[in-house]
Amino acid sequence: MQITHERIGEGIIVHIRDELGHHEARKAIDYLENIVILYPVESVMLDLSGLTFMDSSGLAVAMNLHRALLRTGRKLVIIGTPPQAMRVFSAAGLPRLMTFIDGKGDKLC
Repeated sequence: MQITHERIGEGIIVHIRDELGHHEARKAIDYLENIVILYPVESVMLDLSGLTFMDSSGLAVAMNLHRALLRTGRKLVIIGTPPQAMRVFSAAGLPRLMTFIDGKGDKLC
């Protein structure tokens, strides 16, 4: 897994690439918790367009970030979710809690 972030306008976009499974989830959660602390007022978007695999551990990563942002009055937006990962999120009902946008800027759910 590769995880990076960059400032875009008044927000932060976090890119997660390659695989997001059980072994990578803890590292991703720790990284995202630091982002929430380091950038307390900026919007945060999670870019998953570079994922090649995600299992249910990705749900824990997204939910942890979602909760951390809610505590500070922010909402999570996930962009570029690959079809396999979107099936995992949809099966768990996460599109009811957070916004999913495709790579073109269109809302998925």
